[in-house]
Amino acid sequence: MNRILYVFAIAVVMLASCGESMEKKAEVLLNEARNAYTAQDYGRSKGLLDSLKVAYPKAFKARRAALQLRRDVEMGEQLRSLRFCEEKLERLAARRDSLLPMFVLEKDGRYQDVGNYMIPSQTVKNNLNNTYLRAQVDEHGLVVLSSVYRGKALGHSGVRVSSGDSYAECEAPFNKYTSKHLGVTTERVDFRYGQDGGVMDFIASCDSPVTVCLKGKSEYKYTLRDADAAAIAHVLLLADVLRVITETTEMRDEALRHINFIERSNERHKNVESDTVAMSAD
Repeated sequence: MNRILYVFAIAVVMLASCGESMEKKAEVLLNEARNAYTAQDYGRSKGLLDSLKVAYPKAFKARRAALQLRRDVEMGEQLRSLRFCEEKLERLAARRDSLLPMFVLEKDGRYQDVGNYMIPSQTVKNNLNNTYLRAQVDEHGLVVLSSVYRGKALGHSGVRVSSGDSYAECEAPFNKYTSKHLGVTTERVDFRYGQDGGVMDFIASCDSPVTVCLKGKSEYKYTLRDADAAAIAHVLLLADVLRVITETTEMRDEALRHINFIERSNERHKNVESDTVAMSAD
């Protein structure tokens, strides 16, 4: 019996020694991770914490400390992302505000949550009898090109723009509208930017007169007004800024959600530790 107790005691001492050795080795990795965190090298810090978890699964003390450090690292990452987004949004807002004076915002609060920016020369009231291409961009950066035709019924759904031997064409509108008043037919077909076959980019980059060909039951051709070509180019400039603002705002909001989650997680762990201490005292 004494021999069994002796062997058991030796085993306990060896296990304790092994545990202490693992904790010491794990502590080395933990300190490296802390130093990387202090240097704001968050990627390296997370990599070291992952290595600690794999290499020393039974170094429980070090692993508990590593969990808190990981939350600190994630908080550092999100705060850095938040600062980046806020600084970028400030620059973008200044760029947007420099462009907006040349636009009008059409928005009816009764049924529109998002308004549309247009160049004044392209508004409906300024083109009651015109056949033209009109561009508008909503407040999130979504661009729509509308082909507006007035005359005898054409039934057009395709638009081809050309200059010399170069051209671009779109034939898949997402919306079509037709009306008739006093024998005059009004047709409007709408194309989203990115699904317009490069028509808007073609117009914006073209430095010579552009011919527009409306394709339906028959064809109707006209020369695009310089003012309309310039309006389309300006809309695309504003759209680029508004799209990046929308994307950056979403990134900022995502960072804020992560920050709130980490703060709640830290609060829960503090409460658990407080309860544990209180139970130990009892």
